[in-house]
Amino acid sequence: MIAEISVIPIGKGIDLASHVARVVRIIDESGLDYKLNAMGTVVEGESDRVFDLIKKCHNTMLEESERVYTTVKIDERKDKKGKMLEHKVHTVEREVGRSLKK
Repeated sequence: MIAEISVIPIGKGIDLASHVARVVRIIDESGLDYKLNAMGTVVEGESDRVFDLIKKCHNTMLEESERVYTTVKIDERKDKKGKMLEHKVHTVEREVGRSLKK
């Protein structure tokens, strides 16, 4: 399973880097493969572990904020196993015919 998650505290000002860093540390410590991007973090792993991680990230942010806005996008396939995090990007690059900005 691949899931993109974004956990945002509401009412904590404009600069959220320190809050995001707290969640990214949790993701990093989970042992799951992930990629941080400008709008969220893409995580890959077995579905139970990914869902548990999403809940932990959301609840951690909720401990320090009265309101939390969490978005989750999930891509799960039965016909493919293994590391899809990089594969999906490489497949598109192959179609385009060159490496793309990452």
